Amino acid sequence: STATGTNRNLVLAAMIFAVAMTFIDQTIVSIAVPNIQRELSLSATGVQWVVNGYLLSLAALFALGGRLSDIFGHRRMCVLGVIIFTAASGLCGLTPKGSAAEAWIVAFRVVQGAGGALMFPAALAIVVRTFPLHERGKALAIFFGIAGGLTAIGPILGGYLTQWTWRAIFWVDIPVA
Repeated sequence: STATGTNRNLVLAAMIFAVAMTFIDQTIVSIAVPNIQRELSLSATGVQWVVNGYLLSLAALFALGGRLSDIFGHRRMCVLGVIIFTAASGLCGLTPKGSAAEAWIVAFRVVQGAGGALMFPAALAIVVRTFPLHERGKALAIFFGIAGGLTAIGPILGGYLTQWTWRAIFWVDIPVA
């Protein structure tokens, strides 16, 4: 790679933050579920889809995201994934009250998972391509270690943000992106 060590570390940090958003969103929502259900009058099934729709979409589209990244370019797909993920997060936070609430929040959680499925494999490929072979193992250990460790922030951050409004658990992705 022609990137300097500093540039490689900046790329690694950016990819960690991008992927950490997808990890944190797996756990942050569960803390806010009682408030979301109460305010939006969601059914028990609707609440399950708010949580599982994201995970199902992320898992089901992950391989496709990797393939699209290989075809159209890792950077392009990572940026597209971040944009989709962030826009869907913002729209989850803007869920209207009333009869459309359940369909709205479930749909945008699924879209959020799709954005993550585009972003994650592309970010991983960017890390692999950025670091020379002799540094790659350490870079990947840092990538997965920190991004995975940040998953633990989800419940803590979710509890804190939910004290203000449950909508903030989705809006927090916007400045991170």
